Amino acid sequence: MTQLNEFANQYYKGLAEGVYGDPMPLDSSDTALILIDIQESITQEYYTRQFTEFGMDVAALKPILDEIGQNLNKTLSNIEKVLKACRDKGIRPIHIKIESYLPDAKDTGLLHASAGMLYPPGSHGTDFIASAAPLDGELVLKKTCSGIHVGTPLDRILRNLGIKRVLVVGFYTDQCVSTSVRDLRDLGYEVAIVEDAINAFSPERHEKALLGIKKIYANSETTDELLARMATLK
Repeated sequence: MTQLNEFANQYYKGLAEGVYGDPMPLDSSDTALILIDIQESITQEYYTRQFTEFGMDVAALKPILDEIGQNLNKTLSNIEKVLKACRDKGIRPIHIKIESYLPDAKDTGLLHASAGMLYPPGSHGTDFIASAAPLDGELVLKKTCSGIHVGTPLDRILRNLGIKRVLVVGFYTDQCVSTSVRDLRDLGYEVAIVEDAINAFSPERHEKALLGIKKIYANSETTDELLARMATLK
C-alpha cells in the first residue's frame, strides 16, 4: 500500500499540473463568487449554546470551543478579504445558507434532519455572520440539504447570468463545500476554491477533504495569491 500511495500522489500531481497548470481566469462578466453557509450555526457562540442544551459540560469543552472560534475567525478573515475584492472588481457574490422554508422545518432534507440540523426561518443559526453578510441587491439563496445545486436553483441562475466560472469560499470543506464543488464541475463550470477561505469543523477534516477536491474538481489558490491577481484586474 505504501507504493500505491506514492504512485497515487504522483499520478494526481501530474494530473493537476496538466489540467490546472494556470490559475482560473477572472473576468467580472462571467465569474461569480459563491459563499456557502457563512452563518451563525458555525460560530463558537452557537456551538456553546447547542452543547449547553445537549447537557454537555461546556466548561470542560472550553479549549475545544476556543479552537472552533480561532479556526472560524482565521478563515472568516480571508473570506472577508475575498468578498471585498470581488465587490470592488465587479465579481458578483452569491450568498447561500441553510434554512428551511416551513416554520416547523419539516421540509428539511433527510440527511440534515437525521443529524438534527433543523433551521426554521428566522432562527438564530440562519443569520449570516455580519462581516460576510450580503448587501442589498446581492443574491441570497437558501437550501435544506448539503448541495447548492440539489438545494437551490443556482444552476439556472448562473446560466441566466452568463456565468462560466466560479470562485468558492465557505463551510464546511468536507460537507457542503465538497458536494457543491463536485456538482459545479460536473455541470460544466470552471471552479476555483480559495483553500484558506474554506474550512471544516476540524483542521484534520479540512485537510482530508481538500485532498479530494483540490486540483481535481477545482483549481485552487490561497487568499493572498488570489488577491494579488485581482489587484491587476481593471
